[in-house]
Amino acid sequence: MSRDPVAIKGIGNALWFSFGPAPWPETLKALEARLAANPGFFAGGRAVLVLGDRILEEDDLLSALALLNRFGLSLTGVRTEHPVTQALVRRLGLPLQPSSAMEQGPEIRELSLEPAWVIRRTLRSGHYLQVEGHLCVIGDVHPGAEIAATDDIVVWGRLLGTAHAGCGGNNAAAVYALELRPVQLRIGEYIARSPEEHRWPIPERARVQNGQIVVEPWRPLSRWERWLGRLMG
Repeated sequence: MSRDPVAIKGIGNALWFSFGPAPWPETLKALEARLAANPGFFAGGRAVLVLGDRILEEDDLLSALALLNRFGLSLTGVRTEHPVTQALVRRLGLPLQPSSAMEQGPEIRELSLEPAWVIRRTLRSGHYLQVEGHLCVIGDVHPGAEIAATDDIVVWGRLLGTAHAGCGGNNAAAVYALELRPVQLRIGEYIARSPEEHRWPIPERARVQNGQIVVEPWRPLSRWERWLGRLMG
């Protein structure tokens, strides 16, 4: 059991929340603080509660479930070694996670939880947004708008304004967009402008390579996409 009030690991397709020996009210406060620090990361995720040999009352467990639900997490399992808590989990009709799931070797992968921000809106001229960590914009970034992040930037839309990834000096950051035509693009200490000629819009990634910003397809293009790109010039 972790000494921290809350430890989080990515295992399979779920986040496993393990709890230290602190009293349950204090543990829930620590859990709420961890979730509130990066709500966009947790929203829509799957959660497994790892309770060890802790004995919980019904209200204790329901409070934890309400907290997960408030931040958009769905419970997919509860792992507990104590028979009293196991009986409670079964009585509430919750999925009981077998202990062996934590010991399946190659299927377990621990994920580092880096700060990330998700913005669901279109940014228009005059808008400026800067965050610590990764930034994902679900929408377009219009000319005259500017976005910046200390790590990667992902635009699930058209990037037509100004973007600065790695604005704290991280030259290993990258910029991803479904259509990458920024007025100005910066990664760490490097600056580039979008080429003036019209390009066939495809998902692209910009990163620093050999001392300059290079733009490449976000994924390998299929044969018909390469043919269509040549056709459109």
